[in-house]
Amino acid sequence: MTQNAEEQKIRRMDDVLASQVAAGEVVERPASVVKELVENSIDAGAKLVRVEVQRGGVALIRVTDNGSGMSAADAAMCLERHATSKLLSYEDLFDIQQLGFRGEALPSIASVSQMSITTRREADVEGTLVTCHGGELQPPMNAGCAPGTEIRVCNLFYNTPVRRKFLKSDDTEAGHIEHQLKLHALAFPGVRFIFVKDGCTVFDVPATTDFRQRISEFVGRETAAELLRIRPVNGPGVRVSGFLMPLSAARRNKRMQYVFLNGRPIEDKIVARAVRDGYGGFPTGLHPALFLYLEVEPGLVDVNVHPAKREVRFRRPSDVTTCIIDAIAGTLSVHARGESELASPEPAPLVLAPVLEPLQQELQLPSTPPPVNIVRPTPPPAPPQPRELPQQHVAPVPKPHTPSCVQPEPIPPVPAPPAPFRVDSAPVQNMPNFRYIGVLADSYILFENKDGLVLLSPRSARERIIFERLLESNRRPVSSQRLLVPALLELDPRDMGVALDVREQLQQAGFLISPFGQNTLRVEAVPMMLSLPRVEEFMLELIRSFSSGETRLKRSRNPFEPYAILIAKRYAAREDLRPWLKAPIPLLTDLLRCEIPYCTPSGKPTLIPITMNELDRKFRAM
Repeated sequence: MTQNAEEQKIRRMDDVLASQVAAGEVVERPASVVKELVENSIDAGAKLVRVEVQRGGVALIRVTDNGSGMSAADAAMCLERHATSKLLSYEDLFDIQQLGFRGEALPSIASVSQMSITTRREADVEGTLVTCHGGELQPPMNAGCAPGTEIRVCNLFYNTPVRRKFLKSDDTEAGHIEHQLKLHALAFPGVRFIFVKDGCTVFDVPATTDFRQRISEFVGRETAAELLRIRPVNGPGVRVSGFLMPLSAARRNKRMQYVFLNGRPIEDKIVARAVRDGYGGFPTGLHPALFLYLEVEPGLVDVNVHPAKREVRFRRPSDVTTCIIDAIAGTLSVHARGESELASPEPAPLVLAPVLEPLQQELQLPSTPPPVNIVRPTPPPAPPQPRELPQQHVAPVPKPHTPSCVQPEPIPPVPAPPAPFRVDSAPVQNMPNFRYIGVLADSYILFENKDGLVLLSPRSARERIIFERLLESNRRPVSSQRLLVPALLELDPRDMGVALDVREQLQQAGFLISPFGQNTLRVEAVPMMLSLPRVEEFMLELIRSFSSGETRLKRSRNPFEPYAILIAKRYAAREDLRPWLKAPIPLLTDLLRCEIPYCTPSGKPTLIPITMNELDRKFRAM
């Protein structure tokens, strides 16, 4: 029995709706648009890629290249769903040699924006202009243009306002775009990349055959000079090369860890585990800094397992793992002995498809590389010794790169509070209900009261105390102290956008920050209640905690509360507890004066009581 047409529930989506559904996977944010368009430019053989954005890419994304261009027929066809020049048969799916191949990117982007494509092949007399608004394709028109392709994406998500609501601030979105373009620039040093944000040139990196030179454009010449060139290792269909830093330069995050597979930036657990094993392990919470380049025969890897192609699946993961471990361990061993980078012959390059030959050539260093400062692995630095809170903090000043159109913003003077306070400045009161007993394992303080035994965690107590002092900033301004020399932080573009987003909340907590160059942040003052001998390290960790989204831990009527939670948590985690173990009564006094003294802002206990009845039951049971 068949259903009537009126009763039929399953229907075919129209092309525009299907493209908008696909856009939900392909176009996550403006940076996703830049990724797809730049990959198309590289696949077209471009040697110059210029990316211009306005308002974080929401108002305008314009990608211009000098690649092969398209004919009028191809320009119109490229906006059809699943139209591609890169896959012709089923077998091609297992021999992917380009960055893009699905044919979903352009129609998906066009379905949620106002797009125009201007393109011309070098042999053609005139070019072609194709426009598409919200998925509605307009007839192609003749246009005058230079050889190559220019794609304009305007008013992103204008017809899907719900998607636009999920975007972050313009600075944050622009930071993600800059990071995405940086990945492509690191993968293809033979291509010149230009990035313009709101009319200001952020970077213009020239094409080069010296891979270390390209890295230095983004991490600085001093850091690039300390990189150790990985001794290339060949395996069955696999080649590993690149640069790494010694274990002593390990970071607390993965922001300086770049892994590329055939020119494609990836995130893979197998590779991450192999990197750790290659270093022979490293302290928990630290991550090595490296630029790792994997060349794998296309038939031995599947890059079609993730909508954004960030994850891959290796056909023989053990071969990849072995090569990575051998390459990293061998490099560290050679440099630990003080041998030259080029002391041993380099293995023959892996024979891959012709499309990957430019990548192999880009990874070849000149015969006379620049001098390298070899840094021998050393154990991590010891934690700082406790000391009294200084009146001024002195921090080293690096030399930031400041574009001509970026001027440092003036820092407003810090208002002097009527009476600066410190969390441990309250006078000690008589506490007849608590008697100090001692310290357990240099970690917990033991007290006795009328009910039995009480264990106090100094770290949790300090977290609660700092948190409530920060919340008092709504009624009483936090006392700040200026640094004798402002601390300058070189940030990742994504972290810089987040720092500017939370600037007001940090100022409420007593931190005064301002932009000082493109990705440089200036720290002028810190809260007086916090003893910060290493301002740079604390601020970097704090900003990256904001970037990871930890401020969403708790919802509250007070919008400042999540930031206060995170600041207190990060400071308490770094604070030296030995002075508080020697002064338990003032610590307990400040804790009991808190509004909620028995737990941290995230719900962990600060005090754990063990009653006499509980002790009696345990001993009687035995």
